[in-house]
Amino acid sequence: MKNIEFPIFLPDATRAVTKSLDSKDLENAEIEGVVVNTYHLAETPGTSVLKSMGGVKGFMNFKGLVVSDSGGWQIFSLIHRSKNAGKITDKGVTFSVGVKKKELFTPEKSVQTQFNIGSDIIICLDDFTPPDASPEKTRETVERTILWAKKSKEEYLKILELNKIEDKDRPLIFAVIQGNNSMESRKYCAEKLLEIGFDGLGYGGYAVNENTHSLDLEISKYIADLIPDEVIRFALGVGSPYEIAMCSQMGWQIFDCTLPTRDARHKRLYVFAIRPENLRDLLNPETFSHIYIGREIYHRDERPISEFCDCHTCKNYSRAYLKHLFDIEDTAAYRLASIHNLRHYTNLIKLLREYKKIAV
Repeated sequence: MKNIEFPIFLPDATRAVTKSLDSKDLENAEIEGVVVNTYHLAETPGTSVLKSMGGVKGFMNFKGLVVSDSGGWQIFSLIHRSKNAGKITDKGVTFSVGVKKKELFTPEKSVQTQFNIGSDIIICLDDFTPPDASPEKTRETVERTILWAKKSKEEYLKILELNKIEDKDRPLIFAVIQGNNSMESRKYCAEKLLEIGFDGLGYGGYAVNENTHSLDLEISKYIADLIPDEVIRFALGVGSPYEIAMCSQMGWQIFDCTLPTRDARHKRLYVFAIRPENLRDLLNPETFSHIYIGREIYHRDERPISEFCDCHTCKNYSRAYLKHLFDIEDTAAYRLASIHNLRHYTNLIKLLREYKKIAV
């Protein structure tokens, strides 16, 4: 897979752009890959446009790893928000796209679209297990996830054969382990997906610890242990810097989430409270902190966002200036803040790689 080193963090580039940043900004922050959205790109600009421009990489002038999610999450969100938006069946998802028009989004269609996008990693359509799902609902979503994964794999193999795509040129295909907080359901789902055979398996949903209201690290480790070492582990939607550090030690290898760029646009900037000198520091939650740049105390603050950061923003601008940009609502604030938060994540990844090698 293009000599990608693990762990790796992929920011959100839903519509072929990481909000407020261009591909050069991503490159300078040492971002090695992004996650794009199948459903949104199929709508705009459309797969025919992407194919004519050499796929999404050519379209956005990005040379790194591109992962396309299945597109299902956006459709499920529409349905959960409105009972009249559509329904989920074993065939796929039927959803309303206009006053009268309805469209069927199937596992097969999701795979076809992702090939047209030109992704390096394709993710199967899965049926998200809601956090409050009953045991019956949990079983239903798990069984449907397995069924859709089987259909996705069959379509994937058909496309490879039809287009005579050699093994070295094929995109990888991942499936998603659903089941929320049920260890029994997670185990069953993982076993069935492994029988079908995939290059990688993803952490479906986001199991939350009721006491801490953050990622449930116990079940995160349990799911990681279900996946053999020859299968890539993708912690979909994870997470905060501390969660990434912890999950990396559990064996999770790929991470993606919207946090760094979304928080940047809301003035929340990540910093290390201390300089991490070893792996033990990175596994200590007190190592990680943040500042809220909108606070008045930064009005005359000449310091960079973080003394431990080498990003474009920290090398060239003060906290006071960034606060000023937010105060006057200039869009440069979003860019500079996002550059910093993404660089904080890539610096974390570099340290995890370095300290992991030392530990070995």
